[in-house]
Amino acid sequence: MKPTLLLIDDEERILRSLAMLFRGQYALIATTDPGVALRAVTEQRVHVVVSDQRMPLMRGADLLKQVRARSPHSMRILLTGYSELEAVVASVNEGEIFRFVNKPWDAEDLRHTVRQAAEIAESLFAAGPAAPPQPETGQAVAPVDHAAEAILVLDDDAEIYKTVQDIVGTSQPVLWARTLDEALAAFEREAVGVVVSELALGGQSVTGLLKMLKAEHPEIVTIVLTPFADVSVFIGLINQGQVYRLLPKPLRRGAFSMSLASALRHHRLLRTAPALRAAHAVERIRAPEESSVASRVMGFLTRMRRAGAAS
Repeated sequence: MKPTLLLIDDEERILRSLAMLFRGQYALIATTDPGVALRAVTEQRVHVVVSDQRMPLMRGADLLKQVRARSPHSMRILLTGYSELEAVVASVNEGEIFRFVNKPWDAEDLRHTVRQAAEIAESLFAAGPAAPPQPETGQAVAPVDHAAEAILVLDDDAEIYKTVQDIVGTSQPVLWARTLDEALAAFEREAVGVVVSELALGGQSVTGLLKMLKAEHPEIVTIVLTPFADVSVFIGLINQGQVYRLLPKPLRRGAFSMSLASALRHHRLLRTAPALRAAHAVERIRAPEESSVASRVMGFLTRMRRAGAAS
């Protein structure tokens, strides 16, 4: 049977164009009505949902949040002609989307993205029912099996490190790195489950590090804290880094505590259920300045693997 692809856009013209792009390859559901879309994912197996962001009845990010709650295995793609910061952040924090695609889309890239998403969804559905997404709470997460994973803070600001320490108490080790070298050394010393990171350390971008980590270790969950509001950087972190949360600075402790607890739970789920890691497949890194950092990180991770195999 063909995988099911649900397309939703309030403009009939765009909906027809999308449907033509995928006709014959999928069992298609095309609608302008968010209610129809939500009934579809509730009543049948829908592998991929491609939603526009700007719709009069419901924002795409809000729709995909509800899709996630009703059908966690359905892969979610947000399509928009407006690179709005609010939409990008909401698509991560609320919808936990697979990809953010700008209009006008590249037909071959979009076909590839949907095909990859459908293959992932098929493997997830085959693995069995998913637990419904858990509501975020600020409750501390206790260590499991006496092997608490470390939280690594990548930030020049000591207050962020102290805040994380204060939130988790003794339940998790908290590491702090202020340079890329310190970050790599921390990964060598400890098993890291969650990374809390700014986008730069000592004036050097760490986005290449965050993206390569997700590509090589999808069980590591990343929270980005930054006042920086470059939408293109955030889109790259979604598509190439599958960042778990984007939170603004100055930090709001309540929201951060909930996100940190949720990230630890999500890491443990990915660690104990490897089949779910497929949903965090990432695009290749494209920016040359990030590729150089990624190559360095890749060399480091390769040496770690060899050392582990030798021991």
